[in-house]
Amino acid sequence: MIDFAGHNVVDLSPRMVGRITRLDGTVEEGNKDVFGLPWILEEGRVPYDDTLYTLIGGKEGDSYWPPGRVSGHCGGSHTEGGKGHMDHWEGLPDGILGLWEMPLDTFFGPAAVCYLDQLEPVERENDEGELVKVGQPILPEHLSNVRKGDIVILGSPFRDDGQPTLPAETSKWLADTGIKLLAVGYPGVRFESDFQAPQPHNSPTHRNMLGNNIPVCYPLVNVEKLKKDRALYIGMPLNVERLEATWVRAIAVEEL
Repeated sequence: MIDFAGHNVVDLSPRMVGRITRLDGTVEEGNKDVFGLPWILEEGRVPYDDTLYTLIGGKEGDSYWPPGRVSGHCGGSHTEGGKGHMDHWEGLPDGILGLWEMPLDTFFGPAAVCYLDQLEPVERENDEGELVKVGQPILPEHLSNVRKGDIVILGSPFRDDGQPTLPAETSKWLADTGIKLLAVGYPGVRFESDFQAPQPHNSPTHRNMLGNNIPVCYPLVNVEKLKKDRALYIGMPLNVERLEATWVRAIAVEEL
């Protein structure tokens, strides 16, 4: 029997509060995630047994969330795969998998915890000649606890322009090392860049991770509550074919 006694269990998923429209038309407000995405809910009633249910999504044209339907892709922590998400880009290898095609143990297992509080922002001169504080690049030497087959959990206490950044060379190094999932605390780490660069030079982290069937889970929280550099990570996606990204409840377990 698995026993978590003597272990620290950390919830890595931010708490989302749904904005729900009740049967009587009243609205209970919710929150949004760090990217500004809400959960939109609508209450309904099942006639045959008088139970209530909650639909994810709302009516198209709603002033709060005009698209209606689902709450703007994946609000809160979610895991992305490559198929159906970015496998149409130029310069990617064949054989990119969807989340539903990956082995189940892709999404749980030993994890390297990399809380990068040593990478304090540094001063740089901007284009206007002003000194500003910017985040340092994350280098392989900062990830010395990462092993082949690991899930890698990244985080830092820094925010905004002071967040450490994940360069293309380091995300390629992670892929070459053979990690199986990247889990990112955000805000804390800027893990992607060059979103609008011409293909095939855009979004190097997505290319190096998802292009090698290494899913990415974000935005996560509470990485600072992990005190060891090794943990067990569990973050299971929904088992839905053709769904290129799914909500997850991610946790990490470490020995006390």
